[in-house]
Amino acid sequence: MNKKDLLMPRYRFKRVTDISAGDLRKMGAKAVGLDIDNTIAPDGKFQYIDGIREWVKEITEAGFPITLISNGTLIRVLPVSRYLGGLPFTHMSLKPFPHALKRAARRMGVDISELAMLGDQIFSDIKAANLCGAIPVRIDPIPIKSLYPHYYDWKSRREEPYIKAFEEKHGYGIYD
Repeated sequence: MNKKDLLMPRYRFKRVTDISAGDLRKMGAKAVGLDIDNTIAPDGKFQYIDGIREWVKEITEAGFPITLISNGTLIRVLPVSRYLGGLPFTHMSLKPFPHALKRAARRMGVDISELAMLGDQIFSDIKAANLCGAIPVRIDPIPIKSLYPHYYDWKSRREEPYIKAFEEKHGYGIYD
């Protein structure tokens, strides 16, 4: 797989809560890996996107186990897990290395190819998913950037060519 392919999502959604259980089934997913920062909450903050608790409940009741997979510390990830009803989690995941995704898939009892990794960062979440054969799903970063604004501007500029290439082929949602 070349570098461009490693950084290319398979699907794209504006928000995590736009993804239905039916969408996950169409992707071939049986479980979900869920990033935290700028995917469901602003970086470093304990504010969450509207409807995230309801979405977690709906998706898990539809039979999809969810594990939080974050590069954040235990101090960051544990309160998010508790807020979402005690979701299992992996902290300090070291994405883009795929070890945490593989471990989460094993714990949820699914093959890595059946894990949909939902995250905002191409160079960590999407690359990790592609490196191990999980389903890479890009979530547009939430617009509130509380910490490190210069980093996010720089990251956004680096990701832009990949997002444009994706948009030339696909839009949002499930397309195949």
